[in-house]
Amino acid sequence: MQDEVLPTAGSGKLDEFKLRDELRALRKRIPDTPALNPIVNLAFDLSRQLENNDISFDDLKAIATRLMDRACVQRARHLRERVGFVDRSTTYQEFADFVEGAAAAADFDTFKQRWERARTGIVLTAHPTFGLSDELSKRIVEIAVADEFDPNTPIGVPHRPDDSIDLAYEHRRAQNAIQNLRNAYVELLDSFFSAAVHRFGDKAYTLHPKLATFACWVGYDLDGRTDISWRKSFILRLTEKRASLADIRERFFAIRDDLPTEGEAQRLSRQVTGKLDLTIAAVDEQIAALDKVMNGDAELAQAANIITRQDGYNITTVEPIVSLLRSLAEQLPDGSQKRSIAVLAGLMEATGLGTAHIHVRINAVQLNNAFRAFVHEPWTRDLSESQALARIVSMIEGACKETVNFESLDLETATAIRQFALIAQIKKHVDRETPVRFLIAETESPATVLIAIFFAKLFGVDDITDVSPLFETPLGLETGTRIIERLLEERAYVDYVRGRGRLSLQTGFSDAGRFVGQIAATLAIERMHNGIAEAIANSDVKGIETLVFSTHGESMGRGAHPGPMQSRLNYLFSDDVRRRFADNGIPLKHETSFQGGDGYLFFANRRLTTRALASVIMDGEVPGETNDPFYEDEDLRLDFLGRLRTYQEHLFAHPGYRSVLSAFGANILYKTGSRPVKRQMDASGAVDRSAVSRMRAIPNNAILQEFGYVANVVAGLGAAVGSERERFVELARNSQRLRTLIEMIARGKQLSSLNAMAANAKVFDPGYWAWRASWGREPNIEPAFRALAANLLSDDRNGEINGLVHHLRLDAVELHSLLEEIGIDAGKIPDDARLELDLLQAIRLALIMRVFVLAAQMPRFATHDGISHAQLFDLALMLDVPAVVSEMRKAFPRRAHERGDETQFGEKATYRPHGIDDYGRIETEILTPMEQSYDLIREIGTGISHHFGAFG
Repeated sequence: MQDEVLPTAGSGKLDEFKLRDELRALRKRIPDTPALNPIVNLAFDLSRQLENNDISFDDLKAIATRLMDRACVQRARHLRERVGFVDRSTTYQEFADFVEGAAAAADFDTFKQRWERARTGIVLTAHPTFGLSDELSKRIVEIAVADEFDPNTPIGVPHRPDDSIDLAYEHRRAQNAIQNLRNAYVELLDSFFSAAVHRFGDKAYTLHPKLATFACWVGYDLDGRTDISWRKSFILRLTEKRASLADIRERFFAIRDDLPTEGEAQRLSRQVTGKLDLTIAAVDEQIAALDKVMNGDAELAQAANIITRQDGYNITTVEPIVSLLRSLAEQLPDGSQKRSIAVLAGLMEATGLGTAHIHVRINAVQLNNAFRAFVHEPWTRDLSESQALARIVSMIEGACKETVNFESLDLETATAIRQFALIAQIKKHVDRETPVRFLIAETESPATVLIAIFFAKLFGVDDITDVSPLFETPLGLETGTRIIERLLEERAYVDYVRGRGRLSLQTGFSDAGRFVGQIAATLAIERMHNGIAEAIANSDVKGIETLVFSTHGESMGRGAHPGPMQSRLNYLFSDDVRRRFADNGIPLKHETSFQGGDGYLFFANRRLTTRALASVIMDGEVPGETNDPFYEDEDLRLDFLGRLRTYQEHLFAHPGYRSVLSAFGANILYKTGSRPVKRQMDASGAVDRSAVSRMRAIPNNAILQEFGYVANVVAGLGAAVGSERERFVELARNSQRLRTLIEMIARGKQLSSLNAMAANAKVFDPGYWAWRASWGREPNIEPAFRALAANLLSDDRNGEINGLVHHLRLDAVELHSLLEEIGIDAGKIPDDARLELDLLQAIRLALIMRVFVLAAQMPRFATHDGISHAQLFDLALMLDVPAVVSEMRKAFPRRAHERGDETQFGEKATYRPHGIDDYGRIETEILTPMEQSYDLIREIGTGISHHFGAFG
């Protein structure tokens, strides 16, 4: 059935509140007009007004900006709620009560055991979610922490990322967040010592507390990218060392003036100052030397000789400074000065000679291939074989330590091996004791983990390197438990774990959620956690710490629960899993990621950061016993997981799902990071909409949000329930765990609109354009409508996407029915905020229509540089506007000198070449409006992401 498009009232001045009410009124007509799509209806009306000059592009931009501003304010206030920020005093009081409660309930030794091992951690990752400019991020945080706010507050800056996002930019943003974490850590550590001293007296100062850890992999993540050289990573590590020392120096100087001016305290104070100054000077010299090499002003050997020089000034351990600080604290009477010095020592012990710990990341394929090249023997072809595993174990046991220098590091071509050599040089010349995490993405075999341990031992860094397999692929989730079980059968692995004092692993919610659905992935990961706990309990490493790093994104589709921080943390790592580790006598540490610019918002302000860090620290306690019925019926739970996963796998394979992801691809998005959208880029310049499986999880989820329906979160619940509906509803009403999962589904559904998904497919419907041409209401652009209709006759995007919409609508009917029975609102009747999201969709759709109409008016040209007019038209219909405009300007170059320039010439002429004016019109009437529309299309995409609370 052809969708019905009904006329709507319009005027030259656009009022978002009237249009919002119009959308609401149109929605009420759907039961009597089933083919009506309010978003298409409104978009058509806006498009026709725009093409008839009844409204201007500036009118559309103005209303879109107001809507984006309102969404941005909502996002800011939601950030405040998610962090749990009330005010500073509330944060400090809650944390102080927490520590005082722990102190009151324990003797000193028990308290010491609890607090000298970090139970939780924060990891800032390099994921490309820098969709908000630095200035826009600051505005969001300003509104988030304000005591009062106006929902109509003008934001005053564009809703877009900064123009240039490279590794240096990402590193700077990460380090800004880390600095706030350091500030927050100091404040909370001060509160900790205050409570501990109150309970235990001066004995509290003998503690070496580790409240939590924070780490970062920006500059060290080489998974799927080759653009970060070892030199870049090493100089970043040096700058982080320098920044940490300068931070300690600044904090010490703020205390120093209040210290005694004579005696032992004064002598120690001068020693601290001198040690810091000399160390900073040594690091400055190292940075300057390597910087010259990177700028081509010096040879590597010159810098290497400076970095490796043994002059006594460079230090590779915090011990010399920490011991001076602790000695100084002993000389001071109890009070704020003594506590401040103890806090400073605690900060250094927690972070080492860096602003934070670092994580190095590569892919399992990179590591396996490097090993094959290193060994160069036939048995390495299949690393899953038992004999291959046995040979790797033998290599670990017989490994003789190799030494490296900067020349051998520079000559190494295998990325994986070079990363181990880099760690070796960091250990020797930067920091010899702070742990380095070695993350292996897409691990699917125990051999991969053992290979990493072999290289760690070969290069002498197995004492500081925590090899951590990442289980994130469908196969990895299925086999993760067995991989750990198999590793624990090998003495070489057990010895390595014992030597490190921890067993490290990582679970990935992002890619897993892309392939099997977010809820199914979460349940599969929880099941794997439980299996690993059992495997460790039955092994020789039972009493050794297990470190579980939950890697997830900032959107629901990538594993971020939209509720408060506690819900976010419990969603990733359930109370049941935590108790299972505790019941088996396994010390546990749980780390969680905050990814890219969206994740850094939690730490973009000191007050927000302190609240967030306090919540993470307090999450380290073992939860009390509860009887959650979700865990009582194993068969029901497994059936639910299996059916939900099957539904999502079929959904991912649906032609319409692929068409959603590939219709515009990443062209509808701003570039939000320095790494590529795909792990492997296409070599040809041809239009390719087929390789969506290579698309990374972030653009995958971002496109689902932009199309209006986060199917990998909300779809499949009805199918998963199956015939057990009554039992499931009763379970959902009484199970806290299941309710947490369903609340995320419900929130995703509140924001999702199948009308939006269908509307975004409308521009690919040849019937729509033929319909506009047939009525004769827009005679000036009827040829463009006919050209679009003719071009799209063989296009399958509209049909495939609408097929998906119908498939999902059947599921949505069941979902709404289930949620109503459970008693959870899923937004069946949209509120004002959702209608404003629909309005943004309609405005953007009108702009996409504008781009299509302009593209259909591009003049034909002879094929040049291998690009034809037809190919350019197709690119425009994928919104690859930059490529289209670039090629058009090559084909129709506009002269810089226009009419009026003839005054520069003494000789007059009456003839003017007609093509010059034609080319000028192409620029002003097609290309410039196309660029303007495209930029606003992408900016509205940011406005849509405000509603979802994250990009991708």
